[in-house]
Amino acid sequence: MAASLKVETSVRVTDLKPFGVEVDADLRTPEHDDEVKKLFDHYGFLLFRNQDLTQEQQRRVLARLGPVLDDFRTIGYVSNTRKDGILGDSEVSFHLDWLYTPEPGLGISLHAIEVPYEETWTRFADAAAALKRLSPATRERISKLRGLNLFSASEEGLTGRQRLADYPDYAPRQAHPLIFNDPITGREVLFATEQNTALVLDENDAGIGDDESEALLAEFRAVLYDPNNIYEHRWRNGDFLVWSNHAYHHARGGLVPGKTRTLQRVCITNATSEMYDAPIPNDRLPEHMRK
Repeated sequence: MAASLKVETSVRVTDLKPFGVEVDADLRTPEHDDEVKKLFDHYGFLLFRNQDLTQEQQRRVLARLGPVLDDFRTIGYVSNTRKDGILGDSEVSFHLDWLYTPEPGLGISLHAIEVPYEETWTRFADAAAALKRLSPATRERISKLRGLNLFSASEEGLTGRQRLADYPDYAPRQAHPLIFNDPITGREVLFATEQNTALVLDENDAGIGDDESEALLAEFRAVLYDPNNIYEHRWRNGDFLVWSNHAYHHARGGLVPGKTRTLQRVCITNATSEMYDAPIPNDRLPEHMRK
């Protein structure tokens, strides 16, 4: 369920369904930066249309929301045509960025620089609303449990679910509580994703048994990715989206070959570059960064 609209602001704010708001403001200058910060902390999911931001302007907006890390994984382009872009044409299942590290990203922004009108989409799922939809018994059961989260080390992991079988010993993994407090909005969220969460562990990080683990993960997916809990954004040139990485899972469909999709990306995080040094396969890195 979306947060209340009771936020004093001088800009026009319109509800999105089933969560988040569209904000009418020109972000090229710092005039509205403080109001964007206030709205972001309250809703955690903001859409701005008809923007024309340089990467430095986008960085300025995000720097008001939290710490910006100067790294190609946090500032750059998600593109299937730019040589310095990442992810290419791949489908990507629901995930949280860097959930497999001690410091998942705080927030993500994407700005549509070149996209076919409403042909490509990013889907979002509300992890706070999903947590509220769990049965009281399940919520009580998971109150002290943790999820083991993995990096998408395979094509199957990137487009679906990364499993522990055959997962490289050197690849990153991190356990996080299944109920987590979103540092942006302050709301409790269900902290397990389709792509990253391989197992449910007890409070001592021991397994709870495969059957119960799989049953819980299936129950999580049912509430997280129910169509009523999904916002599908169809991209237009000039769109600018910013969201809390802890509170909103995101996914995208595969792209049509030959059609450009370039989104300018800036993230906020408390991490250092070393924390994000995951073993990314060469075919998912820009050519100039390949080993």
